[in-house]
Amino acid sequence: MTRRGGGLRSRIVETLRRAVRAVILDEADRILLVQFRWPGMPYPGGLWACPGGGIEPGESTEDALRRELLEEVGLDEPPVAALLWRKTSRWDLGLAETRYDGQVDDYFLIRVPHFEPRPAMTPEELRAENVHGMRWWTRGEISSGTDVFGPRALADLLGGVIANGAPAIPIEIEGF
Repeated sequence: MTRRGGGLRSRIVETLRRAVRAVILDEADRILLVQFRWPGMPYPGGLWACPGGGIEPGESTEDALRRELLEEVGLDEPPVAALLWRKTSRWDLGLAETRYDGQVDDYFLIRVPHFEPRPAMTPEELRAENVHGMRWWTRGEISSGTDVFGPRALADLLGGVIANGAPAIPIEIEGF
């Protein structure tokens, strides 16, 4: 409780996990996505999203991105370009011991020649991280498919990057 203006008012402190993601585009404007699946997920085919993950304590944003990309897709020393999007997702798991109330993902553009992903993590380690697959997608496949993508507006956001490059100011995205 905090005291304001002579009265008592409760203060809610929200804890959001910080994370980084990479929009990895090859020379044909295909995007590399990873497939996430975990117990209780409402999407039977999983969720396809940009590779990346949480920033460890004391780790810079760029160091976290480089570590995650090496672990998940085997991309070593990627050319990190502009911050494209910032997505804030909130969730309520209904558990008092939940550490985070949501996550803020910063999405960075990385342009590379097409490559075959070779994660530094073993298949077992990837599954422990809820990663169950990865593949290159075209924007058309994303917009016309029945798979679930995160962020939900990925096809439109990707179209903007392909047509116009990185925005001058990162686009703010709310929700999944």
